[in-house]
Amino acid sequence: MVTVEDLRWWLTLAEKVEWTFARTYAESAPHSYVVLDRTAGMTRDDFVRAAHVIHTFGQPAKFYSMTSIYLTSPDGRLKWWTMDEDLDDTNLINQATTERLYGVQNAPSTASGIRTPYDGSATRYDEQHPITDAEVRALMELVAPLKSEYPTSVLDVGCGTGRVLDLGLTTPDRYAGVDPSRPMLNMLVRKYPSVGRIYPTTIEQALADGAFTPGQFEIVTAYDSADGLDRATVAALATLASRAAIVRRDGQLELIG
Repeated sequence: MVTVEDLRWWLTLAEKVEWTFARTYAESAPHSYVVLDRTAGMTRDDFVRAAHVIHTFGQPAKFYSMTSIYLTSPDGRLKWWTMDEDLDDTNLINQATTERLYGVQNAPSTASGIRTPYDGSATRYDEQHPITDAEVRALMELVAPLKSEYPTSVLDVGCGTGRVLDLGLTTPDRYAGVDPSRPMLNMLVRKYPSVGRIYPTTIEQALADGAFTPGQFEIVTAYDSADGLDRATVAALATLASRAAIVRRDGQLELIG
């Protein structure tokens, strides 16, 4: 679990360690870094811990066409990011000032202002809940009659880290996800930087705000669970789908509409 105490730890450590200026990028992208085995006061566990902190409390931003998760210091002066595909392989952390931006800043916002029970485990959610072959077969069999030759437009409610995308139901550009957990959405954007749209809020609030129109999506999913949704909300989800809604209730997937 990643907690606020871990964030405080990193903010304190980042002030103490010696950052090396990246001379190669002095003109094009000035920044500094700490690297494993060459930075005193940081162990491999520290690098991994910091990576999970950055991706839990950070936000997506752009470096030209590249999307990364950046953690900004409380005073708004500094930002940190990592570049390893697996957070547990992190051996280098970058630091730069925030006043200089690179390219159009059109990365999706994941900030919801809502704390959820999933926040602290988001960066390890996928490894703790691996996808099984049976899970893939069950979903594909259910949606087979609904699919066409083109990628399906999908609204994924309680999308988390993007499990519906992991399962191959559609492509990122045809996908929209709703979830109130910023860390979970950070991990989704990290995996799928070209995701069509994310809504960092609850589905109830999104519906109240009129975020969607009837039949806007071909399929609407509440894949992880609809048990926490009331009947009126589930019924509303069905109206947003031109083909069907897929919900999980009592551990079973079912079609509505």
